[in-house]
Amino acid sequence: MKFETSSETHDFIGTVSPRVGARNQAVLGRAALFLALGESVPSGYKPKDARGVTLNDEQILGDELRDLAHAALNHRAGRTLDEAAYRQAFRQHFEYGCHRLRQIWSEARNDQVNFVTMLLRVAGGRPTTGASISRGRAPRPLPVVENEVRLKVLVDAPEWSLNGPGTSNGLLVISGQPGSGKSQLALDLLAQLANAGVRFVFFDMKGELEDDAGNRQQRETRERFLKQTRARYTRLIRQDLPINPLYRHPNPTQNAQVAYEIAGLIRCFAPQLGAKQERNISDAYQHLQAPSFPALLLELENRDATGVDHAIIKKIVEFNLFASAHDSVTLEEWLDGSIVIDFKGFGTDSDTKALAAALILNLLIKKLNQQLGVKNEIQPLKMVLFVDEAHLLLPRENRAGLLSSLARQGRSWGFPVWLASQDADKFLTEGENETNFASLAECGVHFSPHALSAANQKRILGSTVDRRLPKTEAVLFSRGRLQESGVARQFWKDGGK
Repeated sequence: MKFETSSETHDFIGTVSPRVGARNQAVLGRAALFLALGESVPSGYKPKDARGVTLNDEQILGDELRDLAHAALNHRAGRTLDEAAYRQAFRQHFEYGCHRLRQIWSEARNDQVNFVTMLLRVAGGRPTTGASISRGRAPRPLPVVENEVRLKVLVDAPEWSLNGPGTSNGLLVISGQPGSGKSQLALDLLAQLANAGVRFVFFDMKGELEDDAGNRQQRETRERFLKQTRARYTRLIRQDLPINPLYRHPNPTQNAQVAYEIAGLIRCFAPQLGAKQERNISDAYQHLQAPSFPALLLELENRDATGVDHAIIKKIVEFNLFASAHDSVTLEEWLDGSIVIDFKGFGTDSDTKALAAALILNLLIKKLNQQLGVKNEIQPLKMVLFVDEAHLLLPRENRAGLLSSLARQGRSWGFPVWLASQDADKFLTEGENETNFASLAECGVHFSPHALSAANQKRILGSTVDRRLPKTEAVLFSRGRLQESGVARQFWKDGGK
């Protein structure tokens, strides 16, 4: 039985077969056919063209496997196929299998060993959707801290209870201009968390903990902090994260919703992306059996996308930010300790920096949004998310939606959020998700109230501060009003102890 391949399939098999050490091209073609038979072809899938080469099924299968393949195709069709229907089904499965192999080859970054490993993983029945694959051990539930966690914020002020009786959201906001002491307070509070057994994820937007060979004091602080908290450090663009923020829902209707949400999220952080390009990303996403950014890029290219949608996804792939679907670890495994993610490598590309942060944040929210019951008036804790330079995720209403939800509900999930920004008025957002994060916060620490207008001081602090505070001194806002001022904790001096 003869059939025509597509030009893409012909080029792929001819290029990759010798790269992976296949004895001949039929080996890769056979793998493609049986991969498609094992996974099934998505409804509506059609090969792009028939401008490749003419093959016959015997070249691919040999005499010994032809009857088996025919039986499998009959089973997939739910009926006995005649010769014409068999030819059509064979070509469709062969082409889709080659399409899947191209995805895996792309995710393996054109590396022979990675490609064969991923292919064996798929053939062995390992899960292939993002955030569901472990590199070597079964996922375990995230540990929970069930005792009250109290933190020192100002040196001479009473401790702040993060999760004890009378607390509602665990939201902390910190504001302060450069050099005011804001960053040192942030590191000290994170160190206090670690001492209490609570894990954290720190979005280090400006490279506070980068390994700067020219700054001895910073390197000493970095080494001390990472050693004390046992946090893992990742510098994005130089290193990838072992997680895949894209995932597939087994229910087609809910998976369509996931696709729309991811495409909408990307559009929020790409002002030049229009409704048509957003729809392109959503449609391509729904087509993926194992969503990842390399697979999404390949699918867009198969759909001849050449616009902004393609450019944005290509940049994420070329920056190598995330693991592929076949090589990612579970979220539980990734969060088995505290994590610092350094975003400084993005430089002035604030849109891509914010998009990367939002994709991670979205995955955390989707996977950690289970309620944890209060025990003896104590809200159990899984981890804390601290976002430095949070204004990158706040200014526009659709960006604020992620953090608005987390600020209000995160504590009940054992997942409170802390935010820091140079300017306190950035915590006042507008639009559909309008949120006054400063007023909502249970604890607000502000080093530079003089930088605010009198009106904004009243909105944020409840009253006005008529003096410029000395370095490291801050005002404390809690329980809906301005409490006091004093010297804030500093990691270089207090060390989280």
